Amino acid sequence: MKSERIKSINKSETEVRMDTVASESLLNELQGVVGAAFVRADDVTRFTYAIEDFGGSFFYPLNDRYTAPDMVVIPHTTEEVSGIVKLANKYKIPIIARGGGHDMTGACTPLKGKGGIILDMTSMNKVLDYQQGMNAVHFQPGIRWGDLEHQLNEKGLTLGILGPHGLHGATLGAGVAHNCFSINAPKYGWPVQNVLTLQVVLPSGEVIETGSLANKDCKTWYFRCCNGPDMAGIFLGSGGAFGVITEIAMKTYPKPTESSTLAYAFKNIDDYLEFVHQVGWQQFVTELWGMALIGLHPKLRAMFISMFGQKDLVFLTIDGHEKGVFKAQVKAVKRIARENRGELIPIEGLMHAMGGSVIDKVEFAGGGYYGAMAGPNDNCTCSVTPVLNWKKVVTQGMKVIDQNMDALGGGFHMMGADKFYIFPLLLGGGNSCQSVVSTTVDYCCGGANGTKACETPIDSDKDREAKFNLKRAKELYSDMWEMYVENTVAPYRIGKENPSLIRRLKPEYYAFLKLIKQALDPNNIMNPGVIGLGVTDQEAKGLV
Repeated sequence: MKSERIKSINKSETEVRMDTVASESLLNELQGVVGAAFVRADDVTRFTYAIEDFGGSFFYPLNDRYTAPDMVVIPHTTEEVSGIVKLANKYKIPIIARGGGHDMTGACTPLKGKGGIILDMTSMNKVLDYQQGMNAVHFQPGIRWGDLEHQLNEKGLTLGILGPHGLHGATLGAGVAHNCFSINAPKYGWPVQNVLTLQVVLPSGEVIETGSLANKDCKTWYFRCCNGPDMAGIFLGSGGAFGVITEIAMKTYPKPTESSTLAYAFKNIDDYLEFVHQVGWQQFVTELWGMALIGLHPKLRAMFISMFGQKDLVFLTIDGHEKGVFKAQVKAVKRIARENRGELIPIEGLMHAMGGSVIDKVEFAGGGYYGAMAGPNDNCTCSVTPVLNWKKVVTQGMKVIDQNMDALGGGFHMMGADKFYIFPLLLGGGNSCQSVVSTTVDYCCGGANGTKACETPIDSDKDREAKFNLKRAKELYSDMWEMYVENTVAPYRIGKENPSLIRRLKPEYYAFLKLIKQALDPNNIMNPGVIGLGVTDQEAKGLV
């Protein structure tokens, strides 16, 4: 049955929802699958789920590009997910799997004119199996990074990778579905590189296993590279375009018993980058982040110079198990630092007094500290680049920002800075690193950072000014992405906010993605718009 859509009463003229009869029929059938308590269609719930962390809809108010879902459904089992997906096909309504809502690319927010069902996966949060001898843990996708790590730590184990910013709120399923970066990636690699097997509900509602579990006689051995093609890889980083991940097995590692935190200052940015390149290439460090003066707003730069002098800073952690090997790694890092004229900053005693490394303590505080500083209308573009190319990328990025300063609002109001570049992480797997630019905009009738309630009528001068600010901020955001791809930088936060990506992909590659989408999801119900898939070519152009 194909549902017809009509304009919703008392909503924006651009928002559409299912007609009343179809909606009530679908709600009744969904309640039959998961129970009445786990299906919600009230406006409070709908608009709560329309907002992600502090991204996705900040530049595009819900009445512009995005909309609230038609309803929210909370499954607890793979069988329930399968039933929900089958109903979505029956009613031709989009379905979007959602984890902790920390995404910053609009990946989990429905597109205007599409709407759909938000599938809240956070109640599927159990550890299903633990194989110490096989170095694997098998779990449901809604489990939080911090929860799983805590359970493994009690067994003397670790995932190694500790998840993205927002550790305690982000979920493993969303992390691998959207190919997130991870703390400790320099040593352990990307999260998707640690995935062993997946269970996935396809757009048809059928359930498949990948890797070793594709063998019907295999129950408790988790291994990815067997039984033919690597089918797990299709779903990793797909943003839910090809199915809903319902079970995951990942590698585990012994929890380190030795740890050290080091910090270095460099007077020359080229020495700084060469040091980072070498310690990352040789995999001596577990985690690394830093601040380079060329990547800071002048006000922030002045603050750091007053504290540390005219120097670029690197903070890193090293951990291990056997004391002799661990000491040799620390010695090697110190040697590489000396060869590149790095000056040791004595912070290790302070870090141990705090009970751990600077990186662990910051990240385990849970996400949100970044968003709190940046402001509610902040947006950031993120990319992956070779370490030694980072200086060029940041220099070009600063030029883009300096030419568009009137597009920026009052971001980082606590520090008095409107923009920043940060070199926080070695991302592992090929000595790549992260480049970030933060752009903010004054919105909400001209209120700084959108923090003031609208006190003026719609279409007032202040409202028109706010819309102009949004337009300029969107142009700046797009200009930054153009700069990235022109410098052969690869964006890695890819959802529905993926400017320049689609038209920069080789036509044969994009056509192949669309072919997979069409074959698996002929009704285009799986998260329309993510990676530019499941929408018309004209709609896809509108996303970039």
